[in-house]
Amino acid sequence: MNSRTLISQLKIKTAYGNFPENVTDITTDSREAGPASVFVALRGHQVDGYSFIPQAVEAGCRFIVTDRYIELPEDAGLLIVKDPSKVASLFSGYIYDFPHDSQTMIGVTGTNGKTTVATMIHNLSRSLGKNSAYLGTNGFMINEDRYDSINTTPETTKLHKRLKEANDAETEVFTMEVSSHALKLGRTFGIDYDITIFTNLTQDHLDFHNTMDEYGYVKGLLFSQMGQDVRDRKYIVLNNDDGWSQRYSGMTPHEVITYGFDATADFWPSDIEGTLEGFNFTLNTPDGPFRINSPFIGYFNIQNLMCAIISEWLQGYSLERIAAAVSAMEPVEGRLEVLDPHLPVDIIIDFAHTPDALEKIIDTVEPFVTGRMIFLVGMTGERDMTKAAEMGRISTRADYAIFTPDNPANDDPRMLVEALEQGASHENHRSFIDRAEGIQHAVDISRPGDTIVLACKGREPYQIMADYVKVPHRDDLLALDAAYRKYRSEEYDYDGD
Repeated sequence: MNSRTLISQLKIKTAYGNFPENVTDITTDSREAGPASVFVALRGHQVDGYSFIPQAVEAGCRFIVTDRYIELPEDAGLLIVKDPSKVASLFSGYIYDFPHDSQTMIGVTGTNGKTTVATMIHNLSRSLGKNSAYLGTNGFMINEDRYDSINTTPETTKLHKRLKEANDAETEVFTMEVSSHALKLGRTFGIDYDITIFTNLTQDHLDFHNTMDEYGYVKGLLFSQMGQDVRDRKYIVLNNDDGWSQRYSGMTPHEVITYGFDATADFWPSDIEGTLEGFNFTLNTPDGPFRINSPFIGYFNIQNLMCAIISEWLQGYSLERIAAAVSAMEPVEGRLEVLDPHLPVDIIIDFAHTPDALEKIIDTVEPFVTGRMIFLVGMTGERDMTKAAEMGRISTRADYAIFTPDNPANDDPRMLVEALEQGASHENHRSFIDRAEGIQHAVDISRPGDTIVLACKGREPYQIMADYVKVPHRDDLLALDAAYRKYRSEEYDYDGD
């Protein structure tokens, strides 16, 4: 991409020095900068990219974008702009040739359910024969190939790179989770979504958004930024059971499709039957009723599945074909996932880390518990502490609760578990500073017929410790190892692999 062409896209800017004739890459990370790169210095939530300009220049970068003057070598170009974040998005589009234009773009937002919905859509797309990409908490996937991803929604230059990688692999649909952080920080500027989905809004991230109203309206940016051209067929899928949907419906001129648990929604379930192996139901739709047999557990997963089904229906697939594809799906990893069913105890992992999500897990699992429910919950470091006591209260709905830290970062782990303890409604609980010890304890005290629920991390493969060091950690592997060691003895007649 010609540097002059890029610069000419801006009406207001100040340019100093000498820019390279062409660039092929753009980044906001000085460690990735090179002679063919544009380096954009962003003011981040924790660090200011301006302070890393010397490192980018040292690495050979000669095209710097920032909002303040800095002295550079004579052979480098400095472009001062009002909003580097918007410029990063604009330049990324031109450098990578607007890769979202040739894919069906689906964005999923909400407090809970983003990962599950986006993963369901990805898996359904594959079952229906489409090349598909997914980006979110569980990483980045092109068809069945998985790659690591740092944030739920990466910053704009990394996001555009992922879009280009998917486009180069000839994907037809790109489904991504869209976090409120990403919307507020402008990470999704310039992404032209075809379908957007809202799951729900409950308390979370008030350390970042301050109030629920701010949090809710930031989520609404996903819908308000879909444009005004009604000739461009776009769709918004909203949760009819959540009061925010009415507000979001008024933020866009595009067609709204609703889902929910009563007949006022466009899509709604009836005749629901469920076990720990899956929920089946009749889906009532504008095209008539269809029986859905699914491997997903819980009423909230019926909502999530309706989102995925609607997204495929909006892309032109018949509901008969979609229903057949759903019956062949696998559960979403780490989301209300039942581990080895051969064990004499049920071990369930989930990513839930908000009061609403924890409540829904217990509501879902409780009817199937034959012994005791042992419930382990963690409080995340450097997050909204106002929800901790409520999380502790909900966890003690179980027969036995275990409190641990979850990604404590630079917070005191003991302070995190004490905050959970403040909400406990009975004394049948215990706290551990080390989450792995808490998991071991859950298995140690279990008896055949008990149900162990490990909340907050799902299959997240690390703990974020002091100085943001990521230490390997897997709830599922730790729990299975402990259970195999305990229940492989002849006493319990365990016959699993």
